Amino acid sequence: MAALGLAACEGTEQGGAAPDLSAELPRAEPGPATGAGAFVVPFTARMLGSLERAETNTVCSPLSAQVALTMVGMGAAGETLAQMEAVLGARMDELAGSANTLSTVLAAVGAQEREAEDEDRPAPARASLVNGTWLQEGFEIQQSFLEDLATWFGSGVFEADFADHAEREAAREEINDWVADSTDDLIEELIPTGALTAATRLVLVNALHLKAAWQQPLTVEGGRFTTADGEERSCEMLHGTTATWYEDEVCRATSLDTYGDALALALVQPTGDLTEVLETWSAAAGEDGSGLAALLDGLEGSEVSTQLSVPAFDISWGASLKDVLQGLGMTDAFSGAADFSGITGSTDLVIDEVLQKAVITVDENGMEAAAATAVVAVETSAQVPEQELVLDSPFLLVAYERTTLAPLVVGWIGDPTQTR
Repeated sequence: MAALGLAACEGTEQGGAAPDLSAELPRAEPGPATGAGAFVVPFTARMLGSLERAETNTVCSPLSAQVALTMVGMGAAGETLAQMEAVLGARMDELAGSANTLSTVLAAVGAQEREAEDEDRPAPARASLVNGTWLQEGFEIQQSFLEDLATWFGSGVFEADFADHAEREAAREEINDWVADSTDDLIEELIPTGALTAATRLVLVNALHLKAAWQQPLTVEGGRFTTADGEERSCEMLHGTTATWYEDEVCRATSLDTYGDALALALVQPTGDLTEVLETWSAAAGEDGSGLAALLDGLEGSEVSTQLSVPAFDISWGASLKDVLQGLGMTDAFSGAADFSGITGSTDLVIDEVLQKAVITVDENGMEAAAATAVVAVETSAQVPEQELVLDSPFLLVAYERTTLAPLVVGWIGDPTQTR
């Protein structure tokens, strides 16, 4: 079982304090960046296609959910493990390697621009993907699980007393403060009052943040946006020229590149409606060269001048992902059949809740987005002529890292005048 560690793990220090438990192991070397995002795309398509469509505006991060669930999944066994791997889209070791690589890739975003220190250029882009873990004090976990947290996720373990009401509330505030600090205060109150109980034994958290300026500022003019119900809204429209284009049977798209070229924002206009795109992407999840994967590949492989018009938007979203994950087939992890014996050595641990919040802002200067996911476990006993894309009706968005083609934050806009 795990003993007190001496070394702090990257990305998990809280208020300057080192984790209470940590394996004295270095973080694994990242794998090749190219292709690392391939493990993210299928789950992104499935989760996006399973979200409640009644929401006018939605932004989420399947990547953040996938990483948090992979952390707990490293201790899963039997049918619980099989279901989690089927839903998340790969073997746990592959998902852990991808998460480690993406964390390293994102941490390096903007590094060259920061070294240049060019005051005449936009602020360098920033991105991070970090993880933290909180454990009931005195609750023993397997040394192998502690080593996996350190090796693949840079996470040590903070201890908390979830059994005591006052201490449980202090732990909730500590976790929320860690998330706020990791997302530049964009994500607050990830874990609401009452989400943790006296039975809580383990909370695993992933936090994602990105901020980047466009290569050139967009121009701003007044414009109109038509909702799915046919209602017109007055809004600020952003205008500019992009260098990409993609189209297929269900959508057409372009992407806005950012200063430094590490990040981009794909903007996707359905040829029919949002549902058709989401269902097509979900059905194609895991198939090479189709769906969302084809769109991201196509954008990166194109060189097309496109005149873009898109509304400025500033939206947030938050929900439990429990029903979504169960609907996708991850059922045992939330039931008495759960087998997380790789964490505790017993089968007394079950996932009680998976919570996520996400935010994205897009204006004439750039984009900023953040997302965080908490898994709460409890004990139970090709160029074409110039195109034009005018996004004046519901559309989708995909913020992604360009080297790995990993979708980072995704969603749709049904009414840009509704702000957070």
